[in-house]
Amino acid sequence: MRTAGKKAGCGRLASAVRWLGRRASLAAACLAAATVASGCHSLTRDGHGRVDLATPPPIGKPAAAFAIPPVSEHVMPNGLTLLVAEYHAVPIIVFHLLVPGGAAYDPVGKEGVAELTAGLMRQGTERRTAEELAREIEFLGGDLAGDAGMDFSTVSAEFLSKDLDAGLALFADVALHPAFRPDEFRRAQGLTLAGIVAARENPSAIADRCFQSYLYGKHPYGHASEGSERTVRGLTAADVRAFYAAHYDPRGAVLVVIGDAPASDLAARVERAFAGWQPRRAEAPALVPPARVRGRNLLLVDKHDAKQAHLRIGNIAIARTAPDYVSAGVTSTILGGGFGSRLIDELRVKRSLTYGAWSGFAARRVPGDVRVGTFTKVETAGEALGLTLDILRQYASGGATADELARSQSLLTGQYPRQLETPGALAARLAELQAYGLPRTDLAAYPGRVTATSEGDVRRIAARWMPTDDAAIVVVGPAATLEPVLATFGPVSRTTPEDCDRPGAQSAARYE
Repeated sequence: MRTAGKKAGCGRLASAVRWLGRRASLAAACLAAATVASGCHSLTRDGHGRVDLATPPPIGKPAAAFAIPPVSEHVMPNGLTLLVAEYHAVPIIVFHLLVPGGAAYDPVGKEGVAELTAGLMRQGTERRTAEELAREIEFLGGDLAGDAGMDFSTVSAEFLSKDLDAGLALFADVALHPAFRPDEFRRAQGLTLAGIVAARENPSAIADRCFQSYLYGKHPYGHASEGSERTVRGLTAADVRAFYAAHYDPRGAVLVVIGDAPASDLAARVERAFAGWQPRRAEAPALVPPARVRGRNLLLVDKHDAKQAHLRIGNIAIARTAPDYVSAGVTSTILGGGFGSRLIDELRVKRSLTYGAWSGFAARRVPGDVRVGTFTKVETAGEALGLTLDILRQYASGGATADELARSQSLLTGQYPRQLETPGALAARLAELQAYGLPRTDLAAYPGRVTATSEGDVRRIAARWMPTDDAAIVVVGPAATLEPVLATFGPVSRTTPEDCDRPGAQSAARYE
């Protein structure tokens, strides 16, 4: 493909990183980071300094060993699980609070309330206005923010260790006493609406949003975490307060504290700060697993002014707790993890159909999805889709070569220590493992499990989960041009970017 520069291609891959890092699991985030690192920065060059696209990067050296600091665990009387670890490499203290209530727990018709609630956590407390809170955080040189994924919401903060008491007081005030003032709510609501409208001009964002809606239908995973223009416009400050009251509760919550101070001292201070947080809700109902799509289901999203077609192909796959979680990450890296991967080799290097292609497993509390993404000129959309489906079929039937497996293992183990090199990153991973009921030993065990993945494991996982005959396929582009081409792959449903915001409006899901 010759119509866009390398910079544009890297931008799209970086967009995939942001999506995966925020919405998906560790393996998917590592995969996306590896995709950008390999596809945009680590190109192989020939003897004259020119980029050599025909030769993938060499297999790297084994990853350096890294150690996870000792972690103490204590369940407070109010039900809050407290994890504490010492970290003396830098003089900072990190707080990371995770509560079991993300976008999947948005009430029907109020989609977007979890993310709006998380975003408003820093915008003032019962004791401090938004301006006063921001001024105090800035004075300490700290950082504090809220966020919401699909399964969980988080509040995290970082301060210098010398400011432990002041930083903890601010963090506890934000976590336990948010004000959700009407003026701050209206401002955040307006920003969210502006972002939703702006995203309709981004074909890649449209593809992700429509794929999610099309694959999951009315399942709680089927709406964008930011909600839709209609649902966000209908929210009130009372809705945010209700979501906070229902889900920001010590029972089931995890608070990780890592920093440059004795662990016993950290634990004692945090327990005092959070002792008054009282349970006030019943346990949230369990999510029902989404149903896999049967047959080939194509959705064409009309973006009449698009110069490129954006493709997404996928199906429901594994949960975060699946025994094959790590091996699935290896499998998807072979398929779409940067230069040397199947998708890049076939779509970019050999055919010049795209500058970027990727794959990943979005593993969640209940099964998430496996998906493949790429983009190409409108004129070559049919060729790119057909070739991508061929690659998936070949991979599902034949698995990987020994060289592909070794390269994937090198890539993932080499990137992994960088995912845990800061106290904040480590705190987030510890909270995730605790919330999913997984042992903390999984952190140190990850590189060994990557290297223990065999060709047989990859063949089995690819055969089971690659979206071939059973798949949801979403293509974004000018419908008048693309519909005749896509019709050769099966019946095509048409929709608009706006319609993708209506849960179940167009759904590939067939519940069994």
